[in-house]
Amino acid sequence: MRCALLAAGCELAPAELVWDAAGRILELRRARRGSGPIADQCVLPGLVDAHTHLQLDQPLANEPAAPRDFVPWASAVMAARRDRSTAAHTAAARDAALARIAEGTTAIGEIDSTGCSPAALRATGIAGRCYQELVGYDLDRAGATRLVRQRRRPGALALAAGLSPHAPYSVSAALFRAAAAASGHLAVHCAETAEEQRFLRDGTGPFADLLRALGRMPRGAVPAGVGAVRWLARLGLLRASTQLVHCQELEPGDVEAIAASGAPVVVCPGTIEWFGRAAPPIADWLRRGVVVALGTDSRASNAAWTMRATLRAAARLWPELSPLRIFALATAAGGRALGRRLGTLQRRGRADLLALPATSDRAGDHLEAFVHGECAVAAVRVGGRRGVGGIPALSVRRNDPTLPS
Repeated sequence: MRCALLAAGCELAPAELVWDAAGRILELRRARRGSGPIADQCVLPGLVDAHTHLQLDQPLANEPAAPRDFVPWASAVMAARRDRSTAAHTAAARDAALARIAEGTTAIGEIDSTGCSPAALRATGIAGRCYQELVGYDLDRAGATRLVRQRRRPGALALAAGLSPHAPYSVSAALFRAAAAASGHLAVHCAETAEEQRFLRDGTGPFADLLRALGRMPRGAVPAGVGAVRWLARLGLLRASTQLVHCQELEPGDVEAIAASGAPVVVCPGTIEWFGRAAPPIADWLRRGVVVALGTDSRASNAAWTMRATLRAAARLWPELSPLRIFALATAAGGRALGRRLGTLQRRGRADLLALPATSDRAGDHLEAFVHGECAVAAVRVGGRRGVGGIPALSVRRNDPTLPS
């Protein structure tokens, strides 16, 4: 190939990648003289969708009458998925994963609300982490422990396990603590709305009304008295292995606390635009040492539910970030947010990569067009194997000539 971007700021040209039958990269090297013709391809690490709900594929975000206020929207989401069968959830997760692979996404952070995602995704080969969702604002210690035991799923080589105590407005302190004790890797929707912060501080507002309507508000419930980040810190969840999703409404001191903890933040540009929210100051977060990654969220709040569209939206929301920095948010930072060695091309790492048509031997020359959606993906490899949808194989060498294409 003419060039390869191994990680942000690290290029190789002309490049050759060698991996084994298990899809592990053995060598990253300059193409050897006489090794054959150089393909007109630029190889990049596969994209990492650090936060997504693959099962939640109902296109609520494309319905003109969909509510844009968060609590009515959340009620509409619950109603839309209430009567879906396990087969429908399984098919949605599988089909969405295959669509992700076709566009160049090779790893995900899936929020599994039903328990069917691990089986649905195993055959796709997609990597990342599958977080089992936990909900129960009314659960005490015994109920929380039972729910965690019921919801835990084993991980696999490609798709590791995790838990997702949904959010501070839908998860009790006991359930948060049970999740933290049971899993080293968590994903939490955090500080997404001003209404969430109000509910945590004083126990009032739309979330209190919703919990009472659902019969989930415990008698004598006492509010946390602090915002979401401080509440998670008090519960022992603010740590490097806890992924914080959204962080739209941070309070003074929160950014410093997040940076000190090492907790990664995942922002979802499609959701920000759909709800008409202000873009959070992630350039400032990055300067302060916060790990920031990108996710697609769900079709309920993202009208263009792809990682390619997410890159374009990120470029619109944060024009001060270079294409290389935005690409890093969608690759290496996503791997860090999932606690996995993903999103870079490195020795002993997975051969998760995509190829673009190359017109020069500098990978950086192709990134701006790719980030802005002006360059089609020519090929995808997931764990060293071919992608989907008739995408051609990459012209790279393997050390195992018997490996199927």
